[in-house]
Amino acid sequence: MSGIHKFNCLLIASILFLCTAAHSAPMLNGIAVHQELGQEVFIGALYSESLSNNADSLLNNNQPMRMELKIVAPEGLTTRRFSRLWIEGMAINNRADVLTAQADNMVKFDGLFKGRFMTNDHVVFDSIPGKGVNISVNGVLLGNIADNQFFSVLLTTWIGRVPLSSDFRDSLLKVGNIDGALRSRFDTIKPNSARIAEIHNWATPVVAEVKSSSSKAASSAPREVAAIEKPEVPALAAAVIEKPTIELPAVPPAPVTQVTTAAASSAPAVAAAKPAPAPIASDDEDDEDEGPALTAQSLLARQFYVSDILKKVFSKTRYPSRALERGQEGSVRIAVVIDRQGNILSMNSLDESRHELLNREAREAIKRSAPFPEIPAALPGARFEFTVPIRFTLPKQ
Repeated sequence: MSGIHKFNCLLIASILFLCTAAHSAPMLNGIAVHQELGQEVFIGALYSESLSNNADSLLNNNQPMRMELKIVAPEGLTTRRFSRLWIEGMAINNRADVLTAQADNMVKFDGLFKGRFMTNDHVVFDSIPGKGVNISVNGVLLGNIADNQFFSVLLTTWIGRVPLSSDFRDSLLKVGNIDGALRSRFDTIKPNSARIAEIHNWATPVVAEVKSSSSKAASSAPREVAAIEKPEVPALAAAVIEKPTIELPAVPPAPVTQVTTAAASSAPAVAAAKPAPAPIASDDEDDEDEGPALTAQSLLARQFYVSDILKKVFSKTRYPSRALERGQEGSVRIAVVIDRQGNILSMNSLDESRHELLNREAREAIKRSAPFPEIPAALPGARFEFTVPIRFTLPKQ
């Protein structure tokens, strides 16, 4: 009997070991391609210990998760434009108090990336419960954000209620049902040894600068945050109106036009999306060496300003009646450049729907919203760039 008892103990120990090993290895939940102007920019992959097609479930869990991005744009991607994706995504998907609490973490995150991302670069954000988020590029650890909530706040950019791209979000929520060709392509994208050596050269000075920046932020953060007097922006809520509506994430709902998610509304809806990256065409002008380094004050000023701009655009957006009659829906993303007085200098469609009625309405809503509020003094430069993605969604029958 003692032999059987020992065997059972070993069996139980083996099972526990396997369970523990499985617990520490997130599984692939979905893969998505992010495009601008019809050109692929990067391929993203989301890993989670528990697979799910429910964004809220993934955002609120306390399990190991990982986000990976592989750069595929031929010209690469500037780190400033890369940071703007997250900064503006956080702005529209999170309350003001959350943005304020995460400001120093975002400044540290932004400071980790030096130089320009090149084709085949592999960027990883690894969320480890109790240890925060490890950030690495091409296998080189650049730093750690010791805040468990930071990963979820970042992830709202991609799978929040108002994501950067609805198609990108949907593809990340596939519950492991991945297109084989896309997965194979993702797996084969790897940086060469020379590029890995370049990133190793980033690491030491980057970490040193982050520590210095963090210490400065720790002493000055209260003054910086206090300098920005901004009312709290409410959490994203789905408003339901008997007419076509537009959900206003991160801002109070407008009385006539609001955006609501298709799942939460019983009426035709326009799901307004969040700010996204600047157009590829402006990449050269958006050199990472331009302008001062990001601070908690300038970060919050940008995020609150973007929220104000989008609130105005969403309140002016209407679901075209002919599009409703024809059952048309789709997503539109438009990059906008304004001067310091809030006047539109240019608009550029990054992504269009198949229906010109929807594309035209998105452009007209932006024009109707101009001029925008003046650019805050905390934001330098003669112009300001932001992106307005809008999703026109009919309710599910």
